Amino acid sequence: MKAAILQGPREFVVKEVAVPEIGENEVLVRTKICGVCTGELDMWEGKVKGLEFPRFIGHEVSGIVEGVGSQVTDYHVGDHITVWTESKGYAEFVAVSQDYLYKLKPDTPLEYALGEPIACAVNGVRKLNMDLNESVCLVGCGFMGLIMLQIFKISGAGLIIAVDTRDGMLNLAKQLGATQVFNPLKINVREKILELTRGEGVDIGVETGGNQKTLDLTTEIVRMEGKLEVFGFHQGEPRQVNLGYWNWMAFQLINGHSRSSHIYMEGMRLGLELLEMQKLNMEPLVTHHFSVEKINEAFKLATSKPDDFVKAVINF
Repeated sequence: MKAAILQGPREFVVKEVAVPEIGENEVLVRTKICGVCTGELDMWEGKVKGLEFPRFIGHEVSGIVEGVGSQVTDYHVGDHITVWTESKGYAEFVAVSQDYLYKLKPDTPLEYALGEPIACAVNGVRKLNMDLNESVCLVGCGFMGLIMLQIFKISGAGLIIAVDTRDGMLNLAKQLGATQVFNPLKINVREKILELTRGEGVDIGVETGGNQKTLDLTTEIVRMEGKLEVFGFHQGEPRQVNLGYWNWMAFQLINGHSRSSHIYMEGMRLGLELLEMQKLNMEPLVTHHFSVEKINEAFKLATSKPDDFVKAVINF
C-alpha cells in the first residue's frame, strides 16, 4: 500500500509498505479520507524538541471496512466508518480495534465524517457543563473552533462571540451562528465584550488557538468566577500566565482535552449523530483536498493559513 512517512522536518515521502495485518478484534479499514490536523504542524515543521524520525502519523481517518477479525461481529466488509486512531492514518489501509469505530450511514459523506476532531470538539463543550443561555467567547475560530461554535449553539448557549485574526473565518463564524465576531487586529476585543456583558465579561471563555496571545486574550474577557477553558493544543515553549490574577478572579479552569478512550468514543458518537441529523454542518469547513502524493503541499497550506483556508484533507 501507499503510505506517507514523515522522514524529517517538512519532508513526507510516499512509500510502498506492507498492508497491516489485523488481530481477532481488529478491523482493516480502506482509508478514503485523512484530515490534516493542526496538532501535527509543529511536528512537520520540526519544532517539537527531541522528536525522532521517521514518523508514521495521521489520525483523522474515515473509510470503508475491507476486512474483519474473527471476533468482530458488529462490522462487516463494505461498512462506511470513521475511526479513532493515534497514528498511521496517512496510508491506504489502517488497522483499528473494533472498540474505536463508528458506523456511518451509507450516504454520509466520508470527507465530513472526521470522527476524531469532531469528538474532541464535542467533548470540549461537554466538559464545561454549560448552563442554558450562558455567554461564550471562542478565541480562535479555525476548524476546531468553528465545530465548537456549532456545538455551543446546539447546546443552548446565549451570546456566542467569535474572535479571530482572519476575516474569512469571522464571516464563516457568523454564518454558522455566532452572535458577534471580532478581529483583535482591528478593535479592542476586551472593551467590546465588556460593553456587551454589563462590564463583567463572558460566562465561558474558550482558548482554541494554542498560543500565548490567544491564552492572554481569553484571560481578559472572562467574568469573575467564570469558566476559562484551555482547548488549544499548546506545544513548544512553556506558556506564561498571571496566576495571581487567575486566583483573584476565581476562574473555574478547565482543560479541554480528553485522553480516555471511552470519553473519546462517546463524544464521537454524539457528534456524528448530530452530523447525520444535519445539525452539525461540516461542509463549509473542509475547504482543501490533496492526493497523498501532494501531502507536503497540504501541510504547507495548513501552516500558512490563507484567508479561505479552514481544513485540508488527504484523499485516497
